[in-house]
Formats: sequence, C-alpha cells, structure tokens
Amino acid sequence: PREVVARVKAVLRRAAPGAAALADPVSLDAERFEARVRGKPLALTPVEFRLLRKLAGQPGRVFSRTQLIDALYLDNRVVSDRTVDSHIKNLRRKLEQIAPDEPLIRSIYGVGYKFELS
Repeated sequence: PREVVARVKAVLRRAAPGAAALADPVSLDAERFEARVRGKPLALTPVEFRLLRKLAGQPGRVFSRTQLIDALYLDNRVVSDRTVDSHIKNLRRKLEQIAPDEPLIRSIYGVGYKFELS
C-alpha cells in the first residue's frame, strides 16, 4: 500500500498544472545562453552553463567526474578530473549569491555530484 500511495503522489506531482515551474528553481535557455535561478539572471561561462544544464537536467542523479568532463568538453580535450571540482566551486558560488539558503549542488563522497531540488 505504501508503494501505491507513493506512486500516485508522484503521478499527481507530474500532472499538476504549474508544478514544474514551482518545483524547478532553474530555467535554462540554450539558444539565448541564459540561465535563471528563482527568476533571477545568472551570468555563467560556457562551461558552467553546460555543467548546470547537465546536472539540472536530471535532478537527483549522481554524475561522476568523468561523465561531467564528457559533457563539458565536447572537443575531447584532456583535462584533469579536478577541473570539474573547480567549475563546481565557481558554479556553487554563483548560485549561492542568488539562493544562499538553498545548496543546489551536492557532493557525493567518492562518487561525484548531484543537483537537488529543495
């Protein structure tokens, strides 16, 4: 019975009109290269934009550094896996300026990073 209730709640959340706009704090426009968090504009570098798009595209999913590198650098250049850490740090700093009480990117020790909606 608990599983049925959980499934029904999940379907209702997805089907509710306007629920996506309220639940999703990040809005990305790839054509205009614009990012907004809680309706406020966010100035990002191209790499930070791709990183946020990858993470926010599947909230709750944990991405390894290798997966993120593949998404960030489309020309298959060789970069250190710590490069992702640097980009994550910069992106977190920018997100905290807009939503200080809401850490959106979470580190999963030994695995990678995930985007969490609060």
